Amino acid sequence: MTEVLRDPATGWSALMIVLLPLVIIGAGEVEERLRQRDSGLRRPVGILRTWVLPLFVAWYVARAVFGLPDDNLVVIVLGSALVVALAAAALAIFAVLVDRLAAPRREGRAPIPQLLLMLPRLAVVLVAAWLLLAGVWNVDLSAALTALGVTSLVVSFALQDPLSSLASGFLLLSDQPFQPGDWVAFEEMEGRVTDVNWRTTRIETRNGDLVVIPNGTLANANLTNFDRPVHRHRLVVPVQVAYSNSPTNAKEMLLAAARATPGVLEDPPPIAMVVQVDDPLMGYDVAMWIDDYALAPIVTSDFGSLVWYHSHRRGVPLPSPAQDLYLWDGPDAAVADVPERTEVLEWLRESPLLVQLDEDALDALADAGVVRRYARGELIVASGGDADLFLLHRGHAALVLRSEDGDSPVMDYGVGDLFGLGEQPAVDGVRPVVVAVDDCDVFAMSAADAGTVISRTPSLSGALDQLSASRHRRVQHVLRRRATNHAPDGRVG
Repeated sequence: MTEVLRDPATGWSALMIVLLPLVIIGAGEVEERLRQRDSGLRRPVGILRTWVLPLFVAWYVARAVFGLPDDNLVVIVLGSALVVALAAAALAIFAVLVDRLAAPRREGRAPIPQLLLMLPRLAVVLVAAWLLLAGVWNVDLSAALTALGVTSLVVSFALQDPLSSLASGFLLLSDQPFQPGDWVAFEEMEGRVTDVNWRTTRIETRNGDLVVIPNGTLANANLTNFDRPVHRHRLVVPVQVAYSNSPTNAKEMLLAAARATPGVLEDPPPIAMVVQVDDPLMGYDVAMWIDDYALAPIVTSDFGSLVWYHSHRRGVPLPSPAQDLYLWDGPDAAVADVPERTEVLEWLRESPLLVQLDEDALDALADAGVVRRYARGELIVASGGDADLFLLHRGHAALVLRSEDGDSPVMDYGVGDLFGLGEQPAVDGVRPVVVAVDDCDVFAMSAADAGTVISRTPSLSGALDQLSASRHRRVQHVLRRRATNHAPDGRVG
């Protein structure tokens, strides 16, 4: 008995037996505090308190106090249970860390791939298995490791391409050059990324086709991501204009079309650059910024359509190169496209109000205006703009009240109608505008010249004043109705 008490192992065992209840009580107090804070560390602390500490003491006492050898069944069972408990505690701790890392990160930073978060768990499982087999059960793993190495070499040669794709997939997931939802392009293909896994990446093209690409191919390709670092993208569209146009007029026309194109950002503003000077053509690049690359074809198409309308309206012809060189004279064709004076006079006579003017007055109005063409949906005139008088010759237009909440229709204009918004101011962010319902041809007359001619005919001047007052009342009526609809209690405040 005296020898047992003198044994250092016995002293340590007694100390552990005495301290174990205190440690367990302290761990229980810590676990309770973590529970009150709803902390994820409560579970690993509970595993340490309930399983790891008692199993470790039992294993130590069995070996140090009772002197049981390593190959004893009791020591092996206790050691195996201790390794499993330690692995469970480590996995619980990694689970807390993974949850924190996988949580939504700061704006502008991509989430950590789940595959990378699985690697620490896999390492814990492998280390626990190695300790269990080699350390507790004393299994010689050298032969198994040798056989595994030879087998891995054979498998690596047989599965060289799939393993290369897996390695490339791992690199793609760790580097994250793109994510599902990004628009990417490489070689001659572009599309939206729908899925990325260990072996392949799936991309949906603009044609709606799903393309499955091995990650090894993507890893060795020059890839463009249109959504990184920001969604904003500069779209450059080449346009050719007749050489006879001055660059100033051509740039103004192209920039006006770019600013009127839906989807083009105001900041940064679009720019037009001369890139080719070669009679009979001049080449321009129009750079426009968009915030969604998926809209690039639509924006390019809408811009091209508006360039045609603005070129006619501003007298900046767009030549066809094959005809410019041999058959077609751009400036002469542009002049020929302008209506004859007799046609303009017939347009003026289409108006029920202007028909009462004499020939001299109609001639004066014909000299005071120009023909303009507008595309469907384009703004013809706005509050706060010019105060010209417009005569609608072809198409339909509409007077609407425009605000951030949308458009409120006021009235429609048809062939022969006169309109102008010089007398209609904007009110509380709501401004009257005239919009082309479909393609329109209008005859725009200078307000000063038209006023001089109209003032000579008192009946016409009075009729225009009544017409303006009537439209003003309709605008006010729609404004009051909008205010009623937007009031909290349904009444105008």
